[in-house]
Amino acid sequence: MSALDGKALPEESEQRFLNRRVVVLIGDITQQKIDAIVNAANSSLLGGGGVDGAIHRMGGPQILDECRAIRRERFPRGLPTGEAVITSGGNLAASYVIHTVGPV
Repeated sequence: MSALDGKALPEESEQRFLNRRVVVLIGDITQQKIDAIVNAANSSLLGGGGVDGAIHRMGGPQILDECRAIRRERFPRGLPTGEAVITSGGNLAASYVIHTVGPV
């Protein structure tokens, strides 16, 4: 179901907003050839289950290495809720991954 209008959307769909500056895609996030994807990460930044785990698995060790460096250098207690950090996309088609922790 689309959160936009309550109607079912095809498996892959695209919606454009703000004069095409924001594009909302429905599909496999690990296969999107775009500038950046947003990862709903946990505070450890070490990969978890679901989409976070899929991004880390498909992105390869480079993403995890960069997340470990961010934890070591900037957020030794974990990424706080509402904060965001960026890493390369590693082996993903996307150039970058924006990792953020949402409220639980």
